[in-house]
Amino acid sequence: MRVAFTDFAQPDLSLEMDLLAAAGVEAVVGEGQCMTPEDVIALAGDRKIRALIVQSAPITAEVMQALPHVRIVSVPQVGLDTIDLGAAIEFGVWVTNVPDGNMTEVATHTLAMALSLVRQLPRYDSSVRAGEWDYEAAGVLRRPKTLTFGLLGLGRIGRLVADFAQPCFGRIFAHDPYAPAKDWPTGIERAESMEQLFRESDVLSLHLPLSEESRGLVGEKLISEMRPGSFLMNVSRGPILEIPALISALDSGLLAGAALDVLPVEPPASDEPILKHPKVILSPHAAFYSRESDAETRRRSVENVLALHDGERPPDVVVEGWR
Repeated sequence: MRVAFTDFAQPDLSLEMDLLAAAGVEAVVGEGQCMTPEDVIALAGDRKIRALIVQSAPITAEVMQALPHVRIVSVPQVGLDTIDLGAAIEFGVWVTNVPDGNMTEVATHTLAMALSLVRQLPRYDSSVRAGEWDYEAAGVLRRPKTLTFGLLGLGRIGRLVADFAQPCFGRIFAHDPYAPAKDWPTGIERAESMEQLFRESDVLSLHLPLSEESRGLVGEKLISEMRPGSFLMNVSRGPILEIPALISALDSGLLAGAALDVLPVEPPASDEPILKHPKVILSPHAAFYSRESDAETRRRSVENVLALHDGERPPDVVVEGWR
């Protein structure tokens, strides 16, 4: 078996290479990052390549049809929006991810952003650096225990964010049409609609996977439902939130601030208006990251491949293949 790495964000793949070498498995790494289906096909055309480890390269029906020898696509993260899961089912390709390897990091990052917004820490920082020493420099602040913390999406990460936020905020409110009422977690109030969630949240955090249904979901219509002076956060996927609608709500004063770990295009162009907006906190799609989570997700992506190589069922199956 050979394993091909289509793309990766880390400086090197020594962790993965050591694991594969110990199992007697050869690895193939392209000279550049695969950005198109054609790139993937060119890299993995060798019929001895049976596995792809993928960061964000597109694994489409075209790729799977052109590479009938590939048995498994392994992703070292939870998001699978660049993998055609329907095609994987059709072509019998195993698909695995690491659904919980960075949950704590994302939830911690979300809470940190929420409290930074509510306490207006960036404004205080700028004020002090400008030579001021004024506790009112950030405007009127409210006690978090008087505020409603809202979540759109209540999967693994959303539920952990709710657990982290409960000691700080007075009310935890969420909407997720795919979470059945019988399994709804205690301590979280259930919003009957997205509109109700947006109307009643003081701090609203998005926790949705990217799909055709969620792409562009949070735009002018939903944002206009929000309370004056409220805050909006996105630590899920950039294309879910329409940036022009967000900027308009910030400029009008409807929103007091926003915090974004993800953007529709990453990295953004240097002239992207959101980069210079004074009411926005930004991080570079880093909510997932810690030294420990990086090592865990990378290790488990390889372990999923090696399990199939050894004739076993991979631990983290999304699509059960038959190739």
